[in-house]
Amino acid sequence: MMHDVAIVGGGIAGLSLSIDMKKRGYKVTIIEKGTYPRHKVCGEYISMESHGYLQKICPTISSLDLPMINNFKLTTGSNKEFKTTLDLGGFGISRYLLEELLFKEAKKQGVEFMLNTKAQDINFDFNKNIYTIKTNSRNINSFLVCNSTGRKSNLKTARMKNIGTNYVGVKYHIKMKRKPNLIEIHNFQGGYCGISNIEEGKSCICYIVNSKYLNKVNNSIPELENTFLFKNSNIEKIFTTAEFVFKEPITVSGINFLIKEPVTDDSFSLGDAAGSMAPIIGNGMSMALRSAFVLANNMDQYFSKEITKKQLVTHYTQFWNKEFSTRIKLSRYLQHLSEYSFLTNRAIELFNLFPSLAKGVIRQTHGNPF
Repeated sequence: MMHDVAIVGGGIAGLSLSIDMKKRGYKVTIIEKGTYPRHKVCGEYISMESHGYLQKICPTISSLDLPMINNFKLTTGSNKEFKTTLDLGGFGISRYLLEELLFKEAKKQGVEFMLNTKAQDINFDFNKNIYTIKTNSRNINSFLVCNSTGRKSNLKTARMKNIGTNYVGVKYHIKMKRKPNLIEIHNFQGGYCGISNIEEGKSCICYIVNSKYLNKVNNSIPELENTFLFKNSNIEKIFTTAEFVFKEPITVSGINFLIKEPVTDDSFSLGDAAGSMAPIIGNGMSMALRSAFVLANNMDQYFSKEITKKQLVTHYTQFWNKEFSTRIKLSRYLQHLSEYSFLTNRAIELFNLFPSLAKGVIRQTHGNPF
């Protein structure tokens, strides 16, 4: 069977793109190495810029009672803090629930899924203008291929270079009494811990830390938390008073922020596969959704013969560089700054003296609604 679009990777970006393209009348398949539903390390905050699009492609979202988040708090272990309102704000939903709803919607629309299947290679026949994706079960033919495999792309053809530091991410779900409209970031030596509310009265705790600090405590997560995180009393209070939904945390290692290309000879990349945004700015899922929205529009124009393949490549590349390059560079700077408590202290002092400066930084991490 010939497909119009084959998407490698069924995360937020891949699922959203598949639904969007299927609703436009195209034949779409997703090649996914895992299955659903599943937990992933994620801050689980989505900017309101994506809210309208998400409701459009997955109407079930509209019926959920999700927490709206419009206040922000930043602290350090020395008890310095900064508070502000979020002009655009966001909402909270677990990655588990969001992927499950998008998967069900994609199935409902008729998207074909190849689960527990790994894409191994992509070849292009210039004479037939057809791509062939080799998998561990069977080959797939399509007119276009999209790479939505996340930070750790499993495609041999993905081009990237490592910028150095490796990080470890850890996530819990908890229940505790807190303001549902507040997102907090608590700095500690080597990283930061974020907390915000999600569905069903739960909260997501997610922290990221330079892997060298985990190495210092013999790779023990509990020892890492006791030795470094709990030096910030805000984090210690959360961990010692909350009811933990997970008995064990969800973890991911080997996180590094990669410099990639949105388009290669073999595929159009979206979401983290096109470039990783440091989680301190809390907008990775919005990046995934926006890239799906724009790529779907561009591919629709290509299939409708409104633009050529070359123009499709140019339009999407220009969009991605304009929309995300500044955000990603800023996120990497803030990620580095967050590893050093004294720098976070200075930032808080500046933000308290000049609140408009903080507002400007926050605006740089969010886009306009689409």
